[in-house]
Amino acid sequence: MSPILQPHGILFNMKRICQHCQKQYDTPPSQRPKFCSSACAGLAKRKSQDRKCICCGAYFTCPPSRASIYCSKSCHRTHKNLIANPSWSRDITGCNNPMFGVRRVGESNPMFGRRKEESPRWKGGRKIRKDGYVIVCVPDDYPNPCSKHSSGTKYALEHRIVMEQNLGRYLTPIEVVHHIDRNPSNNKIENLKLYASHAEHIREEHS
Repeated sequence: MSPILQPHGILFNMKRICQHCQKQYDTPPSQRPKFCSSACAGLAKRKSQDRKCICCGAYFTCPPSRASIYCSKSCHRTHKNLIANPSWSRDITGCNNPMFGVRRVGESNPMFGRRKEESPRWKGGRKIRKDGYVIVCVPDDYPNPCSKHSSGTKYALEHRIVMEQNLGRYLTPIEVVHHIDRNPSNNKIENLKLYASHAEHIREEHS
């Protein structure tokens, strides 16, 4: 289309037709776009295909390189369960549920009161904390535990337990056991040194 020439020689915008939506639009004579907007340009250049989901029947757009037959991951999982999982469509609500009306609270629970070695999740009672120190499970009557589980199981620092076994007595809360090589997981008795207080420990090792 040729530009419109006004009496004073001024060129006005030209009328063009979008090649995608067939909508008429105006452009300056110096520009020759084929589409009225970037959205139409993207739709015209896209080579996606319209497919029908075999699960829900909805139509969706998919590139030719993808062999997808589902519109979403939810439809994929649902269809796979309907095919491969025979219990997917089974009604287990109300009385159909084998656990309906069964209360496993308190002593009626077979796991009630099972702690330490009696628990199937027991791993020996030895853990390594994030700071590198090792904690071990101690008897319920231990006087100075460092932590206590919700089930009542007490834990204490392993290097203090080693020192107590070497001395034959419990350590007081103010006594400090120092690692000579600064490795908190090396709890051999040769690597441990006892200080009577935090002040003495800081004065000797962290001055």
